[in-house]
Order: sequence, then structure tokens, then C-alpha cells
Amino acid sequence: MTTRRIFAFLLALTLAFALAPRALADLPPMPDPVHVPLDKQEPPPMESMRQLAQEGDTRAMFIVGDMYEKQKNGLPKNWTKARKWFEDAGMHGMNYAFIRLAAMAKHDRHPKKAWQWYTLAIDGFSAESGKDASATLGYVIQARQNLVKKDKLSDQDISAARAAMNAWENLRDKTLDAENDASAAAPPSVQPDNQFKLNQ
Repeated sequence: MTTRRIFAFLLALTLAFALAPRALADLPPMPDPVHVPLDKQEPPPMESMRQLAQEGDTRAMFIVGDMYEKQKNGLPKNWTKARKWFEDAGMHGMNYAFIRLAAMAKHDRHPKKAWQWYTLAIDGFSAESGKDASATLGYVIQARQNLVKKDKLSDQDISAARAAMNAWENLRDKTLDAENDASAAAPPSVQPDNQFKLNQ
């Protein structure tokens, strides 16, 4: 009798573990709550991160894009703003931003746009060195190959995507040149002399 009970228990346990991942897979992801300030004087959450992004910090641009894409840290979901911040991050050298832009384009069913972003990521990661860049490069190459195959992109589609990519690169170059000209024309910032002087 105990052997039957043990067998029944093990069978029930096995079924529970086998069915649990399927049941959990059906659960929708829970979004982060939207921030509601308790005090009208309270600054929005992550305001300092947005300030850094506006000042040109590339990593902050990527993080702000992520927050808007995924409705994180009290920000509402806004893919238009997410795309803007990811493009700005990519424009300033954050190659991971291109992967995120490609994923968003795939989600929106714009495979030529996704091809463009994947190709920019490939170009960027090809110029980097290191184990992480190499692994990411392999992933992006495979993702672009899968995209071409799955969406049956023709040579004409790829040519159109390449033309759009070239136009984006021209815009990026003009934007970066204008930023460099503006920073060169700006007066140097005055730093306070609060260094301790040794051996006086």
C-alpha cells in the first residue's frame, strides 16, 4: 500500500512540475506602476537620469529609452520617445541601442527598418574588440539572417534598407559635426580652484 502511495505522490509531483511552466507561460507580464507623485513639488522619478541624457550622456540616453519602452521607473510607455532616445544613444556610439531599435521595428512589422538597425549594430560591434562585443556581433549577425529569411527580404528590399541606413548615417554625421562645432564655440567652463596644494 505504501508503494502505491509513494508512486502516486511521485506521479502527481512529476505532473505538477511538467505543467507548471506552461501555466506560468500563460501569465501576462506585470508592468511597473506609473508614478503618481504624493507631493506636487516632488520631481519626477529618474529626473537626474533624463537630465544626464539631455546633457549628452550616452548610457543615460539608452537607459531613458529603455524606461520609456518598458514603462519603467514611473514613466509611461511611450515608444516614440523610446525610439528617439535609442536613436540618440546609437548616434553617439551605443551599439546596443541599434539592437533595441531593430526589435522595436520587428514588433511594428517593419523588417526593412529592422535590417537597417541590425546592420548598424553589426558595423558598430565589428569595430569593437573584446569577448562581449564578439558574442554580441555573432548574435546580431544571426538575428539579421533570421530576419531576411523569415520576412523574405528581397535584394530590392535590402537595397532600400541600405539607402535608408545611409541617409540616417549622413544625418548622424551632420548632427555630430554640429554638436562638435557648438561645443568648440562655447566658452570654456570655469572650474573653481579648490585643489589642495601640497608642499607649499
